[in-house]
Amino acid sequence: MSLAGHPVAVYWKATSGAYSGSEVDGIKSVTYSPSLDLLDVTDFADTTGAKLKLAGLKDGSIKISGNLEMADTPQALIRTNAGDGVVGYATVIFNPSGSTGSKGFQVACKVAGFEISASVDGTVDFSCDLQFTGAPAVDA
Repeated sequence: MSLAGHPVAVYWKATSGAYSGSEVDGIKSVTYSPSLDLLDVTDFADTTGAKLKLAGLKDGSIKISGNLEMADTPQALIRTNAGDGVVGYATVIFNPSGSTGSKGFQVACKVAGFEISASVDGTVDFSCDLQFTGAPAVDA
């Protein structure tokens, strides 16, 4: 069954664990992108004509964007963390009414980039790139 996008929530805090009370306000878009390095282990003796791959390290990122809300505490913490390299904890809840194991993910991240933009006919917006620094936990 498809899910509606409007109840999705993103949380950011300095410590892992319960995420309530740390929802980032103003978010209009989130992209959660876990990945896995695939290592080419093909050698000259392989005769299949195809590459052989070995699973390597897990990685990933979360990209969020939306309205800049200077007074929002979690958004302010993201801006602070963008300049200090400190680990923060992102929780993305895609299915708030789902059963345990199907709500979302929490993962330790570092803020790799934070951008503020504005246009004369629009709003002041922000976007940021959160890079995993550990493995995600389901429904943390």
